[in-house]
Amino acid sequence: MATSSFLWGAGSAAYQVEGAWNRDGKGPSVLDTLSQRSAVSLRNPAEWPSWDSGSSSYDHLERDLDGLSALAVSHYRFSLAWARLLPNGTAPANLAGLRYYARLLSGLRQRGIEPVVTLYHWDLPQTLQDLYGGWENPVLVEFFLDYAQLCFQHFGRHVRYWLTIDNPYLVAWHGYATGRLARGLRGGRKLGYKVAHNLLKAHAKVWHLYNDNFRPAQKGQVSIALSSHWIKPQNMTEKNIKSCQKSLDFVLGWFAKPIFTDGDYPQSMKRYLSLTLPEFTDAEKNLIRGTADFFALSFGATLSFTRVDPDMLFQQQQTLNLRQLLYWISREYNPSQIFIVENGWYVSGSTKTDDCLTHREISYVFVVYSSAIRYDGVTVMGYTVWSLMDGFEWFRGYVRRGLFYVDFQSQDKKMIMKSSGLFYQKVIQDNESHQNRWKWCSESQASLC
Repeated sequence: MATSSFLWGAGSAAYQVEGAWNRDGKGPSVLDTLSQRSAVSLRNPAEWPSWDSGSSSYDHLERDLDGLSALAVSHYRFSLAWARLLPNGTAPANLAGLRYYARLLSGLRQRGIEPVVTLYHWDLPQTLQDLYGGWENPVLVEFFLDYAQLCFQHFGRHVRYWLTIDNPYLVAWHGYATGRLARGLRGGRKLGYKVAHNLLKAHAKVWHLYNDNFRPAQKGQVSIALSSHWIKPQNMTEKNIKSCQKSLDFVLGWFAKPIFTDGDYPQSMKRYLSLTLPEFTDAEKNLIRGTADFFALSFGATLSFTRVDPDMLFQQQQTLNLRQLLYWISREYNPSQIFIVENGWYVSGSTKTDDCLTHREISYVFVVYSSAIRYDGVTVMGYTVWSLMDGFEWFRGYVRRGLFYVDFQSQDKKMIMKSSGLFYQKVIQDNESHQNRWKWCSESQASLC
């Protein structure tokens, strides 16, 4: 594993890789339900397994751990499946689920790999959706709090970094407003804002739960994974600058401003949505403000359908402006540290092991970080490639996006490291010191395919 203070890692989500969706006591999630009833368009059906097998990580835990060891990463970001631990969303707990994650954490500890654990990565237990309407119901805040307490109690002594919710923007907007993601409800923007309101309160209560009851002994940190695009005006007019600010407010600022500044929504949202945006009480603002120990940022393909105003004049660049986004976040929200908890792209036209495009993109990102740290004063504590292995990509079906190729037709779902994995392995191994890391990344640009 890497030994420098900078965290180099890879990530995955439970639903994408675990499989075994209805085994050993696990309950169904809204993602299971949506996948069952959706006709996912697969590029080559003969090559892919059914939606419910993922990458079979539940049955091949040692395979995953060996892959992480081969990469020599310092951390692995993964999520816990709420319905595997609490099949109906509430007590009693499922012992098989507790044992599975205990084995995963033990395996990481034996290999010296730091776990970065996400409590909620979109897989809400279906029972909570059926009985309460999911995140549109404020009662979910308390259910999530109980679930988090279970996780902190059972796993907290082995975890230093927790993420409460992955990408609440996508959960609220595309899960409940547009219906493009699970839960798949086209409820309109008012419902999306209501869901976001509950997600923010749920996150804040979990942060306080950890801070008050678990941090003194476990000494970990808690944040929430926020995703963003980056845009800049075509012309530096006041109108265009305000429009770009508004676009960022409506995606990243929707959640970042309440947490990192004053506990309330951006003024642009409050002005534009005066009749539909919920309001926080003063007590709720105090509850939410300051509930992140670092800024957890996702950047890349997960936000490829960002909502923006149709009349806005800007240039939207998803992959070429990470440095500007890091600088903007540091100035807008003044976080102590930024942790890149997800970064990756969809790659087309790759062979089994050669994904040269990912080579170039990963290298570009490293140079961006180098520039940001050297010249912009941005403190980046870690970087996470998405994803560790090929798996089930939500509404896209199976997409080969991993550092490891998964042979879905083999009985043991064998993993083979791709060229991007070999490249990433080399970056980690050759850059143990801060100075050499950025020097090597910059010099590597000329030799990449």
